[in-house]
Amino acid sequence: MVNREKPSVQGKTVITLIGVRQAREGYAFIHQGSSPNCKNCGYYRVCIENLEEGRVYRVVGLRENVFHCGVHEGGVRVVEVVESDIEAALPLRMAMEGASIPFQKVECGAPFCSNRGLCVPRGLVNGDRCAILKIGEKIECPEGLSLVKVILHRLPPT
Repeated sequence: MVNREKPSVQGKTVITLIGVRQAREGYAFIHQGSSPNCKNCGYYRVCIENLEEGRVYRVVGLRENVFHCGVHEGGVRVVEVVESDIEAALPLRMAMEGASIPFQKVECGAPFCSNRGLCVPRGLVNGDRCAILKIGEKIECPEGLSLVKVILHRLPPT
């Protein structure tokens, strides 16, 4: 099993707005979409439409601008984000560092398994094209599947 450190695929930087309390480098969040209070806001396009709902983003830069917000106490701050790398489980036969694969959630009959978050990771959907950045340890699967922990980065649609 290969386990070499590789730099993350950085991806495209996106400008958006997040609550001032969450605005710090390294902070990761899942974009949940908008609140009903957001629809008539003048910052809707940059705050909501710049991000894809259900994806995980990581703050990589902070800007000085802070604006009033009807949802976030203290307002929102302009930040630079990238789509985050995702820890997931893959079948051992598919795990090749550096490979580009179509992501498929691991299907099994153990919904309360401690590995469920790896087998069905938030931020990825079936069919997403992903680069395998790093291969980790083998996963103990109660269903007997041969799985390994990996770090994935979703590639932009072509």
